[in-house]
Amino acid sequence: MAERLTVFDRAELATDVGPNPRHITVLLVLGGPTPDVEEVRRRLARAVEAQPRLAAQVRAPSGPFRWFRAPTWQTGPVDLARHVTVRAAPGADPVTLAVDDLTRPLPAGRPAWRITVLDLGDAERSALLWTSHHLLGNGPSLLGLLLDTLTDSPLPAGWRTPGRRPVPGQASGVDGRVGRSGRPGPVGLVAHEDQGRPVGPAARAGLVGLVARLTPGDREGRAGRAAPSPLVRPITAGAVAVPVQVDAAAVRAGARTAGATVNDALLWAWARACGRADVALGGPSGRVVLSVPVTVPGSRFGNRLGTFRVAVPDPDEPPADGLAALAARTRRAKGRIRPWTWALAPYGARVVRRLGLMPALLHRQRLMTTVVTHAPGPPDALQMLGAPLVATVPLVPLVGNVTTCVAAVSISGRLDATVLCSPESAPAADALARNLRAGLDAVASLATPAGDDPVVPVGAPA
Repeated sequence: MAERLTVFDRAELATDVGPNPRHITVLLVLGGPTPDVEEVRRRLARAVEAQPRLAAQVRAPSGPFRWFRAPTWQTGPVDLARHVTVRAAPGADPVTLAVDDLTRPLPAGRPAWRITVLDLGDAERSALLWTSHHLLGNGPSLLGLLLDTLTDSPLPAGWRTPGRRPVPGQASGVDGRVGRSGRPGPVGLVAHEDQGRPVGPAARAGLVGLVARLTPGDREGRAGRAAPSPLVRPITAGAVAVPVQVDAAAVRAGARTAGATVNDALLWAWARACGRADVALGGPSGRVVLSVPVTVPGSRFGNRLGTFRVAVPDPDEPPADGLAALAARTRRAKGRIRPWTWALAPYGARVVRRLGLMPALLHRQRLMTTVVTHAPGPPDALQMLGAPLVATVPLVPLVGNVTTCVAAVSISGRLDATVLCSPESAPAADALARNLRAGLDAVASLATPAGDDPVVPVGAPA
């Protein structure tokens, strides 16, 4: 295969400027003994046959006209003994192992992915650890690949990710909903709006400012600049991760009382957690602006990503009021998406990188406070390699001066979220996770008698 990289793929290369590798890691925690590594290799062999990118490396063009030619995917043999390995780590915290894998470079000279079978020395718990370069595919693409490959029975036909064929007659919007125009909303990662009008998509979160200027019609109601915050400063290498798991059905029931979705609830709860962390760290408090990746509707496996920004002027607004306002803006935005804008920012990213300005742009941006991603998975309980899948921990790279983000997966009736912090915001990680949980619990309580809404101070024990 000599398929050319898409503009979205090339934008991923353009934004790969460190300090952390541009990896996506997914930790799959199983409620059973360590899977047989040979069985994992057999299943991955079938995946390699079905998905050519798993056998491909990027080849840069050569020759006198190389600047005018795109890099290509070149397939070759895959040594599964090197890509699929087992690691004995009795008593280890699998989340700590996952963070280490996220920040550890992938070997050069072979396809950019690996999967590790984690032997935790416990007959009741084990894990699988996937890491790949973002160039290989986005979060929904990888989630679909892993579940299609590793689960023991066919997945529900109605569940969609990039690369999975839609079921005729089924809506493809987030939470199965459509915009007011009747067109399906974006699928895959959560799509949100910018104060009532969508801001054009960006290949990566640090490019939202560029997109806001490139996309026609975005001048009214744009999210504007984020308030100054100690959570926004240049990051250094490394990361801290804290998982949060809640009942997705309870959150959905509470969100629906305000006309909102699980996606809206996650957005609101994370904005509130960041607002409280800002105050606890001595910040001035103010509008929190979130960058939210979305997947281009109808995408195949790969990187067809964009980004919306969402401003939350008052993160401590009561849940019912905040969710209702956010849901209304979301519904308006879904009906105003313009597909022709999707490729603008990836082209801009390549230009900025060619000019040598990408690190400065990412380190100095003031158009977002943090990032939220959310990939929907099948709602049914899943069996994987003979054991139940009991937790999913998604990890994504931090970039530029955005020191925090939350990555989430809705799967098997759970909302599995991971709070990620760079070393600069690591002291706030536990409080951010607890306040995220408290916010989601507050949303769930909208469907039940009101309960307490605790504020968790920075530095409180986990």
